[in-house]
Amino acid sequence: MALEDSGFDVIAEAENVEELLIECKGSNPSVVLIDFNMDQQSIVRLIENLLDIDPVVAIVIISDLVDGQNETVLAAGARAFLQKPFSMYDMADIVRKVKPVY
Repeated sequence: MALEDSGFDVIAEAENVEELLIECKGSNPSVVLIDFNMDQQSIVRLIENLLDIDPVVAIVIISDLVDGQNETVLAAGARAFLQKPFSMYDMADIVRKVKPVY
């Protein structure tokens, strides 16, 4: 995986929202990448739920849609929006920029 090749630890993957929330509660990631394929209300609710679990988690939304959704997810608390298509270098660069430093 490109993130692992860039020196990041990928600690979990999830197939759906429920799995994602369970994984985040159990593994406490510093960055969460979400391939956005849901309505705006659902993604905003997911971002809020993730921030309830960990207020400092950096959320990156990945999508091929652009009709104002990037502003919506950023206003909801996501740290970055990555537009498809993108290179693996772009993804690693975004993760480096948003990853909290402890």
